[in-house]
Amino acid sequence: MKKRIAVLALAALMAVTSSTTALAAPGRGSPFVDLPEEHWSFPYVSELYAQGVVAGDPEGTFRPGDPVTWGEAFKLILLAIGEEEPQRVPNTHWAWCYIEPAIANKLMFSFSAEYLDTVPTRLDVARMAARALDLTDIAGESPYEDCDDGYVVELYEKGIMEGVLEPDGTRWFSPSQPINREEMATVVWRLMNVDYTQGMFRFNNYWLDKLEGVPPTTFSDEQFSRDDKDRVIYSGGYYTRGIDVSGHKGEIDWNAVAGDGIDFAIIRAGNRAYGSGVLMDDSWFDRNMQGAIAAGMDVGAYYFSNAITVEEALEEADIFLAKLEPYREHINYPVVCDWEYLGGNDSRAYGVDAKVLTQCVAAFCQRVQEAGYIPMFYFNSYCGYVKFDLSKLTQYGFWFAEYTSKPSCLYNFQMWQYSSKGKVAGISSDVDMNLCFVPYPDAARGPGLAPADPLPTVSQEPGPNSTPTPTHYVNPVGP
Repeated sequence: MKKRIAVLALAALMAVTSSTTALAAPGRGSPFVDLPEEHWSFPYVSELYAQGVVAGDPEGTFRPGDPVTWGEAFKLILLAIGEEEPQRVPNTHWAWCYIEPAIANKLMFSFSAEYLDTVPTRLDVARMAARALDLTDIAGESPYEDCDDGYVVELYEKGIMEGVLEPDGTRWFSPSQPINREEMATVVWRLMNVDYTQGMFRFNNYWLDKLEGVPPTTFSDEQFSRDDKDRVIYSGGYYTRGIDVSGHKGEIDWNAVAGDGIDFAIIRAGNRAYGSGVLMDDSWFDRNMQGAIAAGMDVGAYYFSNAITVEEALEEADIFLAKLEPYREHINYPVVCDWEYLGGNDSRAYGVDAKVLTQCVAAFCQRVQEAGYIPMFYFNSYCGYVKFDLSKLTQYGFWFAEYTSKPSCLYNFQMWQYSSKGKVAGISSDVDMNLCFVPYPDAARGPGLAPADPLPTVSQEPGPNSTPTPTHYVNPVGP
């Protein structure tokens, strides 16, 4: 909340409203010889000048049409969000001291001082401004003819950058053009005064819009409890218990697993390293698949993805599908794209836009669907809210990960990974525990059934996700 509090404090200090007509007192006169009072940007520039945020030249000019440099943009945006003025460093560029706080506030993910006097584009500035406000690039449809960048759309939706509206109704952003001083002053004033958080929710360090078109959760806290094995019980309708495993578990006694109330297993086939990008097979995949199938369990599979281009995602999917082919007739649970963000600043996915990562997941899942399997993708709260645009992925199953007794996801999901510390017979170490709320048509096991028992018709009150799954899976809306 620090940034928002700082912005509101500055806004209160300026004592102005969000109406441009109230920005400057009439008749006060312009502080600059080249910026008349009737000019469109005068109210913004004059108020920022009065507060010491912007300044002109010694000869009294503002040069409103001159481009803004990277150094100037860093300074103005950081001041707008309430960052303290850093101390200048002797024998360095005047703006060198702004690079570190700019990176800390994610205006940029890296920057070299040699570019401080060069000129950013309007797109560069829009992305910096949005990140400074803790916005993401997950937005609605673009109003612009020439730009569909999510950060730009977010700023338009929040009333911070508008572009140019032509008489014929078309709107242009001109993303590759430089931003000039009067445009920058307008953006800075709005950063300090527009209530951009209205209708949004806070998650960690981000302000987020609730996504339209994504079915909201139909689960409630009272539907979940724990049994004497510390396993989650769901009282809202159909569910089965499952685990997901990789080769890290070593030797598994699958008959013991199946006899311990576990209905399904999602088994890792391989992964892409989040640092190097190297593709690797899981050496235990075949043994785990064969063991689970022989024990009469329902099975699905997952690939640990770290694709940062659509081409990489398709490469992973094709490798994955080739490994699944020998088990095609036995796979009756989802085939999953498990894209995870690991490694922080050292991750190869650091700074990759949510739009790109969403396209990667969509391409992977589409390939899986085309191969005749049930596609699904895995996400935790951070990836689901910040790194993916879930509104573009609703045609695929949602597997939500949150290690709690009651899930908090705003959106509906079909599987829930609720723990990484489960205890299951036949596995010597802790294991991931899951609930599935969908009775997949070809599944052999149901709630509380032994491997040899037939799957009965579900007679209990259907749960929020218990719609039978069609051949091409559609994310159910609710009851």
